[in-house]
Amino acid sequence: MKVLLIMTGGTIGSSFDGDSINVRADGKSEVVDRYLSEHKDVTFDTVHPLNILSESITCRDCNTLAKALFDVDPAAYDGVIVTAGSDSLAYLASFVGLLLGGCPIPVMIVAANKILTASDSNGYANFSCAVDLIRQGTCGIMVPYRNTDGVMYVHAATDLRQADYCDDFDSFHGAYGVFENGVLHEKRSYIAQQIPRVFDRCHLPRLSDNVLMLTPYPMQAYTRINTDGVRAVLHTLYHSATLDADPFVPWMKAHHEIPVFLAPLHSGRKRYQTTVDAIGAGAIPLTDIAPECAYMKLLLACAQEKMSIQAFMQ
Repeated sequence: MKVLLIMTGGTIGSSFDGDSINVRADGKSEVVDRYLSEHKDVTFDTVHPLNILSESITCRDCNTLAKALFDVDPAAYDGVIVTAGSDSLAYLASFVGLLLGGCPIPVMIVAANKILTASDSNGYANFSCAVDLIRQGTCGIMVPYRNTDGVMYVHAATDLRQADYCDDFDSFHGAYGVFENGVLHEKRSYIAQQIPRVFDRCHLPRLSDNVLMLTPYPMQAYTRINTDGVRAVLHTLYHSATLDADPFVPWMKAHHEIPVFLAPLHSGRKRYQTTVDAIGAGAIPLTDIAPECAYMKLLLACAQEKMSIQAFMQ
């Protein structure tokens, strides 16, 4: 079996050096050496487009990663593994999932909660699961990740949510499945977000910092928000899919030239009046998509000129 390994850094590629944790200078990861010492039926071709801590990822880094993704030759490999950092894992997984949607071979995004030498690190288990899923020919772009409950969850890449303030990950629609004793037990149908096919090896995305992402909080001061150079706004919502429409609507109308999208919203659910007011005033609802994926999709929408931002998103 032959696997392409695209390494970007992150905790899974880091070590403890002095007083802090940082990516290894050589860009390598102990997880590969450990796996190869225990398994002889896999060959890894390794590329290192990035070597960063994921909290430091930039638009330029995403552009570099996009090139590496479009350089993948599906006919040459049984699968692809992308190693990543856990802090921005949901964003990077969505980026990979959106760009490689429809890839005919399995693509796995792998991260670790702690460096590999830590006794409670899940990095090696996540990596091993990724290889097993590729060996079994599991189709899709997925994130295997063992939570603190000891369960190895498998998530659709574009459905993953951030693990804010904890070590556990979940998906917008719930985990796709659970991997146990070498078997993937599907919990629901596989859900993958798509984008229009406007990018390829000859037409790479060129992301820039022209998307503003807002998160609701009490007494939000919209009038203090600077929109210079902003082409689009993603406004996330409270858990009830709400926001304070009273200050938001006048602010949005004052910036009517900038499209404002709302996420996450579930289709078929009753909406609060504040959300109805925001949509009625011109905010564009994005239903059944995680906000992390919506943000990455919006960045890609602003990185092309073949269609309008609104058409790309809808």
